[in-house]
Amino acid sequence: MIEKKILDIDQINVSKTKEELIEIGRKKYQAVPSEKLTAYQDVKRNAVNIIKSVEKNLISELLPLRRERMLKNSFSFYRGTAGLMDFDLAAQIHSNIPVLLCGDAHIGNYGFYASPERQLLFDLNDFDEARIGNWESDLRRLLVSVYLAGRDNGFKDKKLRKLLGKVTAAYRAAIAQAGSMNLMERFHLSPKVRLLAETVREQTDGDFEKPLADIIGKATKNDLGKVLKKFTMLNSNGERVFIEDTPRSVHVSKKQMQKFTVAFKDYRTTVPERIKVLLMQYRITDVIRHSVGVGSFGTRCYLLLLTANDSSHLVLQVKEALPTRDSFIPLKLDIDLHREIGEGNRIIKAQKIMQSASDPFLGSMNVGQRSYYVRQFRDMKGSFDLEKMGWQGYKLYTEVCALLLAFSHFHSPTAPIIQGYLEEAGDDFDELMAAWTVKYAQQVSDDYKKYKKYVVEN
Repeated sequence: MIEKKILDIDQINVSKTKEELIEIGRKKYQAVPSEKLTAYQDVKRNAVNIIKSVEKNLISELLPLRRERMLKNSFSFYRGTAGLMDFDLAAQIHSNIPVLLCGDAHIGNYGFYASPERQLLFDLNDFDEARIGNWESDLRRLLVSVYLAGRDNGFKDKKLRKLLGKVTAAYRAAIAQAGSMNLMERFHLSPKVRLLAETVREQTDGDFEKPLADIIGKATKNDLGKVLKKFTMLNSNGERVFIEDTPRSVHVSKKQMQKFTVAFKDYRTTVPERIKVLLMQYRITDVIRHSVGVGSFGTRCYLLLLTANDSSHLVLQVKEALPTRDSFIPLKLDIDLHREIGEGNRIIKAQKIMQSASDPFLGSMNVGQRSYYVRQFRDMKGSFDLEKMGWQGYKLYTEVCALLLAFSHFHSPTAPIIQGYLEEAGDDFDELMAAWTVKYAQQVSDDYKKYKKYVVEN
């Protein structure tokens, strides 16, 4: 098993030719063939206790809302328990092929965002769990999400099992495609929405094209003006401030606001020079704690309202950067004992590597003993409503996610080792990985029922 405590890029630094790395992958396959890699290992742990270990470190007043979100269905539960799956993956067989992982590559963590040139892109967009690890961990996380979300949508089990094989095949094909390109071709490859739209028109009968067009339209309208209108107001003094919505959105104390003002100076040192100079013309005028998502709901997330010297505004999101879940398993100790001030830097470093282009405001800061990463709030951001997808659209969406995951993995110098491994594995790998996925999905369903019972009884 590849263990990872901090993001050390040197772990994937190799001084071998592409052909040598592919050959290493073939040899890795001989040591850990498909049948061995996909042999399901029963997990032995108390899921409720592990979740409780995570919950005790979250904001207590937000726990009821977090639990409500997690218990919506099995996929929502899965989204909120990345740490539980990391615990379980530690017990599985590993390829021992290291790459830079997303760490939480479920299908809800892909979405639209703007490049620095204001082009709309579609790619992985959550890197809180990014680390160096075995490539198949990301693929497993993706596949289980495909099965659970599809089942919650009412798609038939037989069709979903077949889809799991196709999604795995899409990942294999994308690895082969990426491996066939030269280095600079891959480096400049961009997941532009225009290319996604062309793929949609070629491969579907139209039931996915309209949802795509609707999401694109919505994402491009998600600008600063819309954010200010929805989340702020003018107070009695004519000053723009955030709107409170207790307990989800609450103003911080003056002392906490002062800490952010100090940390803001450090944040400016982590962004590109042109953004640094731009931010010199802004000051923080309001701060609110504002929780989002499922997995991160209950952690410390904030919105900063910045006011410029011309009285215009900017809104930044500040999210707590916790250590990756695998770094404090088995969760017997308080998470603060494992906290590393550099966690925010780990996340933005991984995001800038794995995305072809990233939010220009992406940076990090430390406030006290806690680490945070920063990005622009909701600027040209959007995602698909998975629950409203038809079957044809869902199939295409999941295969596109697999393709993007493969290309993200190929940013790592070690990726040709995956190429060699999968060339040896062949088509049989798809069905074997699908079988592993269904078994683990059953474990998630069992854990979901136990956690629901615990919440109801307590």
